[in-house]
Amino acid sequence: MNDDEMEPTQATEAVAFNPFADDDESENVAVADEVTDPAEEPGTEAVAFDPFADDDADDDYDFTQDLTPPDKSSTGRKASTYDPSAESHRRALSTFRERRHQARQGRTVADGMVQLPFIPPTDPQSAVMSDEKLAASNKPAPALKAGDIVAEQYEIVGPIAHGGLGWIYLAIDHNVSDRWVVLKGMISAENEHNLAVVQAEREFLAEITHPGIVKIINFIDSADTGTGSGFIVMEYVGGPSLRQQKRFYDGSVMPVDIAIGYILEVLPALDYLHTRGVVYNDLKPDNVLLTEDQVKLIDVGAVTGIGAYGHIYGTPGFQAPEIASTGPTVASDIYTVGRTLASLIVDMPMTNGVYDPGLPTPAESPLFRRYLSLYRLLRRACHDDPESRFHSADEMAGQLTGVLREILAVRDGVQHPHIGTLFSPQRSTYGTKHRVFRTDQLVDGIKRDVIITPPEIMAALPVPLVNPQDPGAQLLGASSFTEPGELIDTLTSALDESKYGASVEIPLAIVRAQLDLGLTEKALDGLRNAPERLRRDWRWKWYAGITELLLDDYTSALRSFNLVLAMLPGEPAPKLALAATLELIQQQVGNTNAQLLDAMTARSTATLEQPLHQIPDEIRESLTDTWATQDMSPVTIRFNSMRLYALVWATNPTTVSSAFGLSRQLSAEGQNELAIAVLDRVPAASRHHRLAKLTTILLLTSGDPTMLTESRIRRAARRLLELPTNEPRLPQLRIAVMVAALNWLRASGLDQAASPNELFDVPFTIKGLREGLEENVRMLARSSPFPRHRYRLVDTANLIRPRTWR
Repeated sequence: MNDDEMEPTQATEAVAFNPFADDDESENVAVADEVTDPAEEPGTEAVAFDPFADDDADDDYDFTQDLTPPDKSSTGRKASTYDPSAESHRRALSTFRERRHQARQGRTVADGMVQLPFIPPTDPQSAVMSDEKLAASNKPAPALKAGDIVAEQYEIVGPIAHGGLGWIYLAIDHNVSDRWVVLKGMISAENEHNLAVVQAEREFLAEITHPGIVKIINFIDSADTGTGSGFIVMEYVGGPSLRQQKRFYDGSVMPVDIAIGYILEVLPALDYLHTRGVVYNDLKPDNVLLTEDQVKLIDVGAVTGIGAYGHIYGTPGFQAPEIASTGPTVASDIYTVGRTLASLIVDMPMTNGVYDPGLPTPAESPLFRRYLSLYRLLRRACHDDPESRFHSADEMAGQLTGVLREILAVRDGVQHPHIGTLFSPQRSTYGTKHRVFRTDQLVDGIKRDVIITPPEIMAALPVPLVNPQDPGAQLLGASSFTEPGELIDTLTSALDESKYGASVEIPLAIVRAQLDLGLTEKALDGLRNAPERLRRDWRWKWYAGITELLLDDYTSALRSFNLVLAMLPGEPAPKLALAATLELIQQQVGNTNAQLLDAMTARSTATLEQPLHQIPDEIRESLTDTWATQDMSPVTIRFNSMRLYALVWATNPTTVSSAFGLSRQLSAEGQNELAIAVLDRVPAASRHHRLAKLTTILLLTSGDPTMLTESRIRRAARRLLELPTNEPRLPQLRIAVMVAALNWLRASGLDQAASPNELFDVPFTIKGLREGLEENVRMLARSSPFPRHRYRLVDTANLIRPRTWR
């Protein structure tokens, strides 16, 4: 089986669109930008240059006189016709063409995350189809043959492909330095109405000037071709298509980062078209060409206006399913982007050479199991409902960049900085201090919980940034310091004004103010009773999740945050919110410290290396295609919370809450060493670095005394000695390490440690530790703020000292 048999080679096809098929009629207007003549400016003039002239040469020296070349045979021209200026240009052109084909370093794209390979330009004539390929194509014979002259300007070299409007030809433009061009069929105007449509299409095609889109050079009417059809003349891009390029990789599947890099280069070109009221219609790997360090869209003949009717060109397997009834839209273009990316990175099932609808699930694709956010992104881009897809190419590019950042972190362990445009940075942390702060009970006798709370989580989670394009953005900026109660009154009144009626941010600001005032139930009523246009916005779903969290409705909060994640798969904020909600559920049912997973599953899930077939059946059967929880079993909750914390921490080293959250999950599973390794990665520049260090000391000395070792105890002591002496919790942590050491000796039936070295400044023996503990507890009692607790500490010291301890 050859490569062509393995991959689809579907041609672009036309789909008839009836704008009156649905009850909702749409007005179709062809818009053409007005073209104005540029202002007249002085023309460029040539100045003769003699490389052998002196600096003080006379200004009136005639440089245009002919010179005899030193080596007449080297030029092949008569001496009387030799022009040094022309020779210089010829040499420069020769050097340019020679160096153009030399291998160079590729281009860095996607904010420096991807290095695209350099693609040497190909010989244009190698693209011409041979007679054997023409015969095997089962297409009608080309109307033009090599040597034919079209419009007294373009010499046909041969056919290079077959499209929806017939053969596409390579030609030489004899009017412009014999440059290579491509002639592609154009819709013919059979009547006056079609003539107006064709003319409008020509006008906006001629206006396309994006570097990522092939350049339109000329239009040839059918009367000038002798073939009965007109042509669009385009620049020739010498290089492979994305479909051809992926064959160079193992299994004809591109590395995921390279494929995303190419798509991120395509999306700005699509956004350029969309913002000008037109759509591309036929994106597929065959229509993206690569040459040198350029990525170009070709086949712009399928470009039409948004909502245009008539023949809509597309390719089965890539074309959006609804296009025959809706016409071309931005959503239909987004669909083709998702299908194109999927076809580059996974083995898509196909029937009769056409890709089947849908995507392989994570259960079927190892790539999607490893990079679940990538799967979520493709699901949204290829959603059956056009309204559920990305609203613009720019929005998709932003999420795809976030997904790429996550993929590189998981695959290579490389973290790339990210400045979010949708969410603020994490405002504070949650769950970072509880284990360490519990030791303060030694000082004051006040018991402290080691649980996290919804208000603590809400205060720490990022908040959605105000969309500057929203009608109410300016009003919100002016009232940012207004007291919440007054702000609600001001914004409620503003909604009655017509200019703010379409605002999404103003109703959301009212909800935020209600939450600040503790009016949680009222905020939830406003969210649930909002109009449909608001409830489809991801911000609305985010605040619904926050409100449900504050009301301890964790199941509903999970549902809301999962909807946000489905819409924003490249953002860490919804993943962190989901992990925190799952941890709250664990606390609610009393499974916070229960060991629920086998050791292998716990370790590989925390390091994001768990293949799906090794996950226990109990977990696998409870997961949906997107790995959202389908039930509330304790095992599934632990698995998902650990996986989400690990994903956020691997990608974003500034989200310290995720590091502590992952550490808590691992500690509950008895994986203290791995939990310590997670906290050791908290950056030294972080203000939570010392807190992480203190937590690792407690992790080293916690658990069943019989499971402790002398090595772990001494490691904890060394870590404590490395801390600055001004750390206020040194006394209680010192006591915690010594208690762990004493309990270990007693549980092991030992009188002393194997090493004769002291622990801190006391002998590592039962007697030495008892004496050391007595002294440290008495010192702690002197600093206790409450007399009753001070007396209790003194009594404890008396019980510990060797002569009275039983």
